[in-house]
Amino acid sequence: MEKSAGGERAVMVRRTSSKELCLISCGYEIGTKNQSFGPAVRDYYMIHFVTEGEGHYYLNDKHYRLSKGQCFLTAPGVSTLYHAEPENPWVYMWVCVSGNLAPGLLEQCRMNAGTPVLELPDMKKITDIIDEMMRRDELSPVNECYIQGSLYLLFAALLEQQRAAYSRTEQSDNRYVTKAVDFIGEHISGELLVEDVAEYLNVSRSHLYELFRRELGVSPQQFLTNARLANARKLLTENDLSIAETAALSGYKNAFAFSRAFKQANGMSPRDFKKTYGSAIIL
Repeated sequence: MEKSAGGERAVMVRRTSSKELCLISCGYEIGTKNQSFGPAVRDYYMIHFVTEGEGHYYLNDKHYRLSKGQCFLTAPGVSTLYHAEPENPWVYMWVCVSGNLAPGLLEQCRMNAGTPVLELPDMKKITDIIDEMMRRDELSPVNECYIQGSLYLLFAALLEQQRAAYSRTEQSDNRYVTKAVDFIGEHISGELLVEDVAEYLNVSRSHLYELFRRELGVSPQQFLTNARLANARKLLTENDLSIAETAALSGYKNAFAFSRAFKQANGMSPRDFKKTYGSAIIL
């Protein structure tokens, strides 16, 4: 467990091993009138839960004023900025997550780039779960199981408070999307095509498109591109690989095409991203 001076911030950095839903870190912070973070880009999802006070969040040229009982999402590859309200600084808890199931779960919670802020009727239920995870800071198989279970409970609480439900169609089709996401994750370093995913599921490309649009809010091609770029961001920050090697391991034949796609999505070249965020975990 890491704590800041004065006890105003506590962080538990713990990357669980699940590929479906992985905890990267969680913690809390007591803001000051000068507290600010960003602009910054992460390679994972982060949800802040405001338990006291007020703050400001800036995303895609929009300004959100937040207060007690709200949470807000920052998504991978998106530049964000937030700061405390000087007259009434906020207190918040957070979780950082990744994994194949994370995008779909967040969509089901009605959290995305268009609606990054949620009202939560029962914030205590959420903060109790995060508190439990933070108490499991000793590295052990038992604690990893508790943390992983608590992470699913947290999303269950979010879904419950948003009254999320599958339609009849989603109840029958969700398993196809889950299998497709798993398949993409397992073959992300290869020259995978959307047709390959459809063939694996034994469905038409048009049906696969409808499933992804309905379940995840993106096309299969966009999901595949996002997954490749997320993998590239991870490789750039955690490994000493060349840009060409990173491109190849992210499913790109051509390093130039990779660099162009990466810059378009992240606002900077892979080389600049590596210089800025290499060997650093942003919390």
